Amino acid sequence: MEQQKEHQHESAKELKRVLPLSSLVFYGLAFMVPLTIFTTYGIVTNMTHGMVAITYVITTLCMSFTAFSYVRMTKAYPVAGSVYTYVHKSINPYIGFLSGWVILIGYMFLPMLNYLVSAIFLAAAIPQIPAWVWIVGFIIVVTIVNHFGIQITDIFNRTIVWIQIIFLVALMIIVMKFILGGGGLGTLLDGPSFLNLEELSKEGMGLPILLSGASILALSFLGFDAISTLSEEAINPEKNIGRAILIACIGAGIMFTVITYVLQLAWPAAWFEMIDVDGGSYELINKVAGSIMAYIFTAAYAVGCLASSISSVASASRVLYGMGRDKILPKSVFGYLHIKYQTPTYSILIMGLISLSALFVSLSTAASLLNFGALLGFTMVNLSVVAHYFIKGKKRGGLDVVRYLIAPLCGAAFTFVIWLNLDLTSMALGFGWMAIGLIYLAYTTKMFKELPVEMKLD
Repeated sequence: MEQQKEHQHESAKELKRVLPLSSLVFYGLAFMVPLTIFTTYGIVTNMTHGMVAITYVITTLCMSFTAFSYVRMTKAYPVAGSVYTYVHKSINPYIGFLSGWVILIGYMFLPMLNYLVSAIFLAAAIPQIPAWVWIVGFIIVVTIVNHFGIQITDIFNRTIVWIQIIFLVALMIIVMKFILGGGGLGTLLDGPSFLNLEELSKEGMGLPILLSGASILALSFLGFDAISTLSEEAINPEKNIGRAILIACIGAGIMFTVITYVLQLAWPAAWFEMIDVDGGSYELINKVAGSIMAYIFTAAYAVGCLASSISSVASASRVLYGMGRDKILPKSVFGYLHIKYQTPTYSILIMGLISLSALFVSLSTAASLLNFGALLGFTMVNLSVVAHYFIKGKKRGGLDVVRYLIAPLCGAAFTFVIWLNLDLTSMALGFGWMAIGLIYLAYTTKMFKELPVEMKLD
């Protein structure tokens, strides 16, 4: 009887390696939400005078530096801790804990942001159902899917990403028919719609404006990094994690560039004709594809938010698991894996409880904390490459200077500059969260007299 009780409370020893390359890519895309392109379309179109496509090219190049840094670090440490592990092992254990603590708010507040946005859209489409019902319903679905294992999560992610891709393909076909039928510029090959030198040369424009637009569009890429949290559930993680990160980041960048280029051809005057830049994507879809497609867009976007929430909860629970396994967080709770499903059950349930704060947290607050955590985490991953390979590993010959010093420093500079330009609310909330982490770290290390427990690399 006693043995049976012990077995019931026993934790599984490790995560299951079940995810191939394709599953990792779909996981990253689900986290990013392919339809996120429409969230900032109106704002950046207005800011850059219609040159969103070239701005996406710049953004993709800049974010690729960070993607390559993740590739380097996943090869060095193919474990579930992500940023926490990389900084802990490469730079400093204390800074590693704080980096993991900071990136955690990105993973924790993305579900809240998704719940809030989708609830707003759905409550507007079906006013008979209040927003809080959608929020609670989404939290229950996301928690259940994550509890039953990463393979169930994978099925959901694949299905929902395909729904978004099908919508985008259908929209592109309709838009191209509109263009070839004489709408917009009436052609699919028009240089000024990609890079309008006449507009760019006007007073108040120029490269700084495109870089400002890139700093906003960088938020469309948040999520490719989450693939690194699945290192212990990936098949051949040393190769596949890095490949999946590059495919998700660069593939999304190419997709975003092509779509915004075609949309600009359909409505070249959008940047000065839009009535509401925040809802610019809706105006455009209504203009060239009709109101039915606008309603379908709302449904597809809500479904995309659901997939992103599933992925972000999976990532956050695995970072919590890495910290719990190291006994930096209570191991009995955060380091626990379900016997049957090999999932960090308690961490997933805690994420569900935290997500209930979406019932009273504002959209701007959730977005502020997400941006603070993700961008600072990206910066630290880039610096980890320099510390691990260039400084400690002394890889300084030939192209190694580019790989392990120049490229990661470029990535760190880009993400750090965006981080510095976050609003005061983002900074205040972010540093408040960091202060809580610092106090907890001081307590667990007896005022920094002891080192945090090392990550196990078995």
